[in-house]
Amino acid sequence: MNDLLFIASKLAHVLVEPDSLMVLALAFGALSLWRWPRFGRWLVSVSVAVLLVGSFLPVGIWLLAPLENRFARPAPGALARVDGIIVLGGAAQPDIAEARQALALNRHAERIAEMAMLARHFPDIPIIVAAGSGDVRGERATEAAAIAPYLEALGIAPSRVTLEAVSRNTFENAVESWRRIGPEPGGRWLLVTSAFHMPRAMGVFRAAGWDPVPYPVDYLVSGQERWPVLAPAARWLDLRLAVHEYAGLLGYYLAGYSNTLFPGPRKD
Repeated sequence: MNDLLFIASKLAHVLVEPDSLMVLALAFGALSLWRWPRFGRWLVSVSVAVLLVGSFLPVGIWLLAPLENRFARPAPGALARVDGIIVLGGAAQPDIAEARQALALNRHAERIAEMAMLARHFPDIPIIVAAGSGDVRGERATEAAAIAPYLEALGIAPSRVTLEAVSRNTFENAVESWRRIGPEPGGRWLLVTSAFHMPRAMGVFRAAGWDPVPYPVDYLVSGQERWPVLAPAARWLDLRLAVHEYAGLLGYYLAGYSNTLFPGPRKD
């Protein structure tokens, strides 16, 4: 069942990519001009309007901001006790790392950089890196394998690190991490992931039995963005990321992976 849900989630992700949908709508509208000219003109006009709005206005930033602001980032010095650190995958490019035999990080490299800084700040606690492969074919190299050779260069003793390379998505990150660690009741584990991803991550970790301390990193929104600026690639990249995350929140809630549609801080 989990395999079917995993494949379905990957297909759904492709279907809801806003830039791909707009390009397909524009192409279909252009083809429709030959057979249904009135409908074709309407579809082309709407597609062009949406593409222009998405290219000029920071719609993705507007959607990412509530996700990033959902959980506050604690100062390391304000954490009286930490029993361990959980770092979620999504920062490495394992195919490139394997082909080039080099450390290959992507837009979310702060997850790895912050792991190294936290490891220095808390030198005696274990770390688990939950970073498998999200490839539906199951053939892709894992992120854990891509990161492992560089732990010492990052100043982290490999003996401190549990590399979890089985999980394929955020839900499985939580389940597989629990299986490997079996945290003590009342344990305080830091959960490190991108700020926009933190609500979904906290939802599934709580549902799996954890109650980690959120430690958001990799912020994409400053709150001082200027617009309009014609930067279509960046605009659509942000929008794609935001749509993916909101779709993930809804999908995980409907699948029972999270008990809350939009997880937030605990109310004392």
